[in-house]
Amino acid sequence: MVVLLHGLGRTPASMWLLARRISNGGFTVARLGYDSTRQSVSTSIAEVRRRLGQLCSGPVHLVGHSLGGLIAATILREPDGIQVARIVQIGSPNLGSPLAARLGGAWPARRLCGPALAELSLVSALPEPEARIGAIAGTFGPPGTGLRAPHDGGVSLRSAWAGAGSRAAVPVIHTLLPLSPEVARLTVQFLNHGTFGSAR
Repeated sequence: MVVLLHGLGRTPASMWLLARRISNGGFTVARLGYDSTRQSVSTSIAEVRRRLGQLCSGPVHLVGHSLGGLIAATILREPDGIQVARIVQIGSPNLGSPLAARLGGAWPARRLCGPALAELSLVSALPEPEARIGAIAGTFGPPGTGLRAPHDGGVSLRSAWAGAGSRAAVPVIHTLLPLSPEVARLTVQFLNHGTFGSAR
């Protein structure tokens, strides 16, 4: 089974097209929602871990966009009974995001995104590479974000690739990554083979 995790401020509906494409690749797919805007990242991780325990009795692949990818990687490294096979992170800020830091100081952003936004601005220690993680980074970000190129408008390529055993990049902006057919193709490839091959 493949379980999809949406990003901050999104819902499972944001992953429906990616879910359909992965399903067309031969996988059973579920979209799991969590309350990303009303709780801390650690609380979201606990919620997702609990719901995975209810949903899956055996090994599971996780595919997460942005915050969803961070949650997936944490559960892989700290499984607490969840059997994670492979993970695909899509535009996940593994080393934090300067854009999140800038937005986190604005009341409207804090109101919309909740406490997790400030946590995503923090720069984490560089994670050890993990062969079971494939990371897809976007590279079509506009200027003026405070990010060092290449980036997707919210997350730098360096941050998206940190800790991954296999890496790929696509010329797509952050918010549209789950809708990209190339992202779906790469995701299916990694879930099947544990590598993106020559896409890097």
